[in-house]
Amino acid sequence: MQQLMILRHAKAIPWRPGVEDFPRALSAVGRDHAARLARWISEHLELPEQILCSPAQRTRETLAPLLALQPELETRTSFVPQVYGASTQTLTKLLDNAFSSGNRVLIVGHNPGFEMLAFDVLAPSQRSGVNRLATGMLLVVDFESGWASDSGRGMLRHVLRGKSL
Repeated sequence: MQQLMILRHAKAIPWRPGVEDFPRALSAVGRDHAARLARWISEHLELPEQILCSPAQRTRETLAPLLALQPELETRTSFVPQVYGASTQTLTKLLDNAFSSGNRVLIVGHNPGFEMLAFDVLAPSQRSGVNRLATGMLLVVDFESGWASDSGRGMLRHVLRGKSL
């Protein structure tokens, strides 16, 4: 079995016209959520063997509390420019590569690509539980026969929203 953890960045400060999107930081609410989420992951999940993270400021800040709690994950983390603004096709190619050398992958990034990725990898019967991938939302998806053969038939193990923590 292989497992994909899809994490959309936590709540960021609002975007304003004329301000670059890439360096936007997390809001105070987002920082608190990221810390609670890191504790939940550490207590309830097997740790990822690989982490793919967008290099944007808000995704780095979302991941930082988990790396602080689990320092060994730093060597398993790659900040991948292609995750920022990625299409589902790009995300799928990155995950194909990640799953070729590991069974548990955490990917941290952005919508709309992450919403579309979740819809694509889940079995049709599982999609109703995920209408929208809100900020700070974590999906844990199991692939019984592995990513390569079960992508599109993934089963939701956990759906965490801010209110769940």
